[in-house]
Amino acid sequence: MNKQIITSVLDKYYLNGTVESVKWNIKDKNIIVDFITPMKNLVGKVTSPNFDLEDSEIGIYNTSQFYKLVKIMDSTVVLNVNKSERGTPLELTLADNQYDLNYYLSDLNLIETVPTINEPADYDATSEIEPNFITMFTNAKKALGDIKQFTVQTETKDGDTSLLITIGDGNGYANKIKFKTICESMFGLSETPFPADVMTEILKANEDAKEGKIEISGEGLMKVSFKENSIDSVYYLVRLSVN
Repeated sequence: MNKQIITSVLDKYYLNGTVESVKWNIKDKNIIVDFITPMKNLVGKVTSPNFDLEDSEIGIYNTSQFYKLVKIMDSTVVLNVNKSERGTPLELTLADNQYDLNYYLSDLNLIETVPTINEPADYDATSEIEPNFITMFTNAKKALGDIKQFTVQTETKDGDTSLLITIGDGNGYANKIKFKTICESMFGLSETPFPADVMTEILKANEDAKEGKIEISGEGLMKVSFKENSIDSVYYLVRLSVN
């Protein structure tokens, strides 16, 4: 298997250490990884075909450790799962032209079950994610440092609707950076706050995506989806509680 497929799947749920423990579900060489952050402010799913591993459900408890093993491998990796006599997955083995590595798997009961998201029938605002959007958002977050939130709202001027992104904490005296992107919205969207750190990691993990989209519900749900070659990723962010 191409090592790049493995690292790309990891990047899109691991989010630079945001998510550690997940279940891999592999069937007919298709992998599905559902995940949730410890803070419960993000639920997501990553899927990819051509994942050369036998049908199994395996627990990766410490993705940081597994990622370090994958990183030292050559560009082509042979990935196998070793099971007990009862068929319980016990370990993953990784091999290339230099290394033979073993990663012991977790009991699935130790990994949190990911809830199903009840999506709205229609979202209140939709916008495409262009490369420039990712650059502007991540640069703004970096410039502001340790800020916790960004807000989204629609603005209409001369018949054109834009999505206004404001990065910065809710305090009236806090530093903020704003920028706009074209969006579609029938009834508009009032200012809604979401976690900035999580959004930044999502955008960084998908900066090479061919397609990206943001969909926002006024009820406090943001759906962010990407397509990158053979990998699809979708993220559901929950609005922040503002005192």
